[in-house]
Amino acid sequence: MREWHRYTPEFKKKAVERLRGCTNVEALARELKVSRGILYLWRDKAEARERAKRPGPVVDTPAIAALKKEVVDLKVALADKSLEADFFRGALQRVGDRQRKSGNGGDRTSTPTSRRRR
Repeated sequence: MREWHRYTPEFKKKAVERLRGCTNVEALARELKVSRGILYLWRDKAEARERAKRPGPVVDTPAIAALKKEVVDLKVALADKSLEADFFRGALQRVGDRQRKSGNGGDRTSTPTSRRRR
């Protein structure tokens, strides 16, 4: 039966560093007098700690989610208004083109106005 050893964090860290560049894990394990499974366990724990230190995806709070939805809604409204403006700009351009072609360059039309003249 094997004797239990408590290894220092520095020993584990150096072992993991050597494992990363190692081509023969069995020889490294024999040299350090630990099992291959322990080396892999230490490596996995070290990688998990490194991943935990890295900033992950930010979970939105309800307030941020509401603001993002409002931004999307405003973008949609802006796109609708832009389409409307383009439509009316084109319609106004066509009316102006018709007036120029007919020679009616801003003269009074034959339709009565809504105000009565005296």
